[in-house]
Amino acid sequence: MSAHETIHAQVTVDPLVLTVPAAPAQRIAAFTIDIAVTVSLVAAGILCAGFGAPAGAWVLLSAAAVFVGGSLVALALTGRTLGALAAGIRSVERASAAPSGGRLPADILTGRLRTFDLRRGRDPLAPALASFRFPEQPASAAAPPAPRRGELQRPAIVTLDSGQRLPLESTLVLGRSPVATPDAPSPVFQWLDLSRTLSKSHARLEWDGRRTWITDLGSTNGTALRTTAGDQPLIAHQRTPLPPVAVLALGDRLLTIAVPA
Repeated sequence: MSAHETIHAQVTVDPLVLTVPAAPAQRIAAFTIDIAVTVSLVAAGILCAGFGAPAGAWVLLSAAAVFVGGSLVALALTGRTLGALAAGIRSVERASAAPSGGRLPADILTGRLRTFDLRRGRDPLAPALASFRFPEQPASAAAPPAPRRGELQRPAIVTLDSGQRLPLESTLVLGRSPVATPDAPSPVFQWLDLSRTLSKSHARLEWDGRRTWITDLGSTNGTALRTTAGDQPLIAHQRTPLPPVAVLALGDRLLTIAVPA
């Protein structure tokens, strides 16, 4: 095993990194939906029996039993029921971040389950960390050499999906209403976003004269590098280098950043 592999093997990854606990209202909504379906089927079966339709009553009561059993199986295998699917949540074991499986009854009784919001955070069943790979670039697209002493550094160019072009001379914070933190002062750009998928302070761009960098600032809808193989989501608060020409998705908005020729 190489030294790099040894270091990597010693790193412990939190399986719940970047997840967001579900709000009480979401858990109540999911439970209400599951109970409502069950109660509706049972009530309809009782009404059928009362009106002299035993066959229909049997079918409806059987459907209620199947729904309850299926919900428990789905919760054990996937961490989701019909109500959880509608509410956008998933319940997994706290220690392993995996569905309970056959341990579901014990997990429910001992409180080992945790429920997470899949709309605002990472799905606990998704890979906790993904290795970052640059898309293949032609030789002509290599990063330019560092500017010589006394030579004027040309800015990188940021092109928004609206067609607006912004010079990136050093750093820039983008968002709906961006604010630079006192420990990392930076110019800011307020990006009008009617889709509301941009966070107030969504991402920080940097240009050091040779390479551009991006840091997702813990945005709600995330930042991804768009490649021919698909979008590669970036890890929040991790400073990530970019290829010479990069297309980035910030929520539903797109921008292109290119180093000077």
